[in-house]
Amino acid sequence: MKTYLAVITMDIKLALRLRAVIFFNYLFPLIFFFTFATVLKGDSGAMTFVVTMSVTLGVLGSGFFGAGIRAIQERELGILRRYKVTPITPTPLLVGSMVTGWIIFIPYIVLLLLMAHYIYAMPLPQHFFELLAFISLGLIAFRALGLVIASVANTMQEGTILVQLFYFPMLLLSGATFPSEKFPRVMQILHNFIPATYLVQGMKNMMLRGQGMAEKENLLAVVVMLLTILGGGLISMKLFRWEKEEKIRGSAKLWVLAVLAPFFVMGIWNWWRS
Repeated sequence: MKTYLAVITMDIKLALRLRAVIFFNYLFPLIFFFTFATVLKGDSGAMTFVVTMSVTLGVLGSGFFGAGIRAIQERELGILRRYKVTPITPTPLLVGSMVTGWIIFIPYIVLLLLMAHYIYAMPLPQHFFELLAFISLGLIAFRALGLVIASVANTMQEGTILVQLFYFPMLLLSGATFPSEKFPRVMQILHNFIPATYLVQGMKNMMLRGQGMAEKENLLAVVVMLLTILGGGLISMKLFRWEKEEKIRGSAKLWVLAVLAPFFVMGIWNWWRS
């Protein structure tokens, strides 16, 4: 336990020194929040959309940039090599990344919800703490996915390309930035297969409809995210590399598809139901 606490403490200090982490976790989502909230002030439904968008931006930023890109940077800069000479396994480092992301990000969520309520008159969610728990699961799931991407990328350039290939489709097709109800038919089909879709839908269900995590639709999303956390954690440990000189085969990138399998099954299920 001391090892985990030491790693988490050090990880938090390192994370707060990185401008990219601060920008993508806080400043970038807050810019969108205040911009859209000012324009849509007075409309409770629209404010829920703004909060959902801001949270999703933060979750994706934390997962792909805060976990994925940062892990690649630490390997490229030789930081992980220093850990290699100590009696430590990859597990504390990967767990530390998950916990650090949560500790840094969850105060932002609470602040966002309180600002939306007290400044823009959005009602507080009926199941406030269940919403925080749901967002926390989504955050850890996307950090797990980010760590898998970091594990299969041999260079920073390769990792950046992979991150962008995931980040923008999830941002644009999940319903976070554009209402999914207005998507054309083809985009609505693709929408079912986007991992961030279930985070967005779950948040909307809990904020607009007063649902809890135990509702069937939300519970399925919870199960999928738990499977992603488990799969992403195991794959990250399996493919973990201490040094940039250690390369993996191109076929190893298929592990990214493996960690996305629960979302693919969920997409087929929702497509079949529709």
